[in-house]
Amino acid sequence: MKSKFSLAAVCCATLALPCFAETFTLKDGSTFEGKILSEEGDTYVVDAQVTKSIRDEKRVLKSDVVKISREQPDLKAFEALGKLAPTPDLMTAEEYQVKISSLEKFLKTYPVGTKTTEVKSALETLKAEFVQISAGGIKFDGKIISQDDFKQNAYDLDARIQEAKIRRLVEAGRYIPALRQFSEFDRDFRTSLAYADLQPLIVKVIQSQQAEAKQGLATLPARLKKREAALQQMAGDARTATDLAIKEEDAAIDANYKAEKEAKEKWITPSPYHKASLDEFDKFCTTELTRLAAVKTVIATDGGSAYRQVYNVVNSDANAAAVSAAMSAAKTALVPVRYLAPLDAQAKGRK
Repeated sequence: MKSKFSLAAVCCATLALPCFAETFTLKDGSTFEGKILSEEGDTYVVDAQVTKSIRDEKRVLKSDVVKISREQPDLKAFEALGKLAPTPDLMTAEEYQVKISSLEKFLKTYPVGTKTTEVKSALETLKAEFVQISAGGIKFDGKIISQDDFKQNAYDLDARIQEAKIRRLVEAGRYIPALRQFSEFDRDFRTSLAYADLQPLIVKVIQSQQAEAKQGLATLPARLKKREAALQQMAGDARTATDLAIKEEDAAIDANYKAEKEAKEKWITPSPYHKASLDEFDKFCTTELTRLAAVKTVIATDGGSAYRQVYNVVNSDANAAAVSAAMSAAKTALVPVRYLAPLDAQAKGRK
């Protein structure tokens, strides 16, 4: 009886939490889940989980048990919450609300538990950040940037945000989307500091991808021949099915190629068995590498600084001449119209 009481106490003790399944590790290395119903001398009587839907009562010698791991009731629910801190960059106010709601629900279900303190701390952080995000701020590079600070540095911050997105695509091996986004980035942020930082990486990506395309073109005849030989060695039905699958895949790739050409996509998706796409990709790589080699990575004009000057002048009591001079400098620095137009409108009527 003493032993039986001890087990119940261990299972159901701390924080008055209900009993949950234990994981039994046996001497032979095997494990199973179950709940101890009672002890009979040198044996555990266990309600064992045989399959996901079947349970059975079994007896296990205590001497065969190496370890019994008792699951805390809130751990699985806590794991489902995902990473709590730090919060990711660029979360929207709506995403904050969803996260806050999930943490509040967890604390309502498990007001006292092994993870309560951690969840409460994360919730406080989320709520504090949510207030600032709702007011127009953003979180970037691990820091909250207020709406006013963002407006003053909009050009630089937008450039840094796009740079970060492109780098993530490269890190994930999604090179074509990265190159396509860089084409847009190149158009809008040529005079940003972020451009100078990102351009060398893009050059390396283009060089490595072009090398693969050139190798694909060089080996294409041999690979097509090898594929056909392998097809001819197959039995009748298998050969027919495989031949049909190859033709369907080739047709889909060709249709995608034509659709990208129709859409005037500069970065065509290269396919290992599609010569036209490999040729097109190889040629555009050469074009871009030549163009980028002529771009100065040490910029003579800082677009971010030029934009900030316009913003500060417009939001001061400076006269129309000062605003005009700042606007002219920003245009020379290639700051896009969409950044300058709102400030120009704000300064209308200035004398």
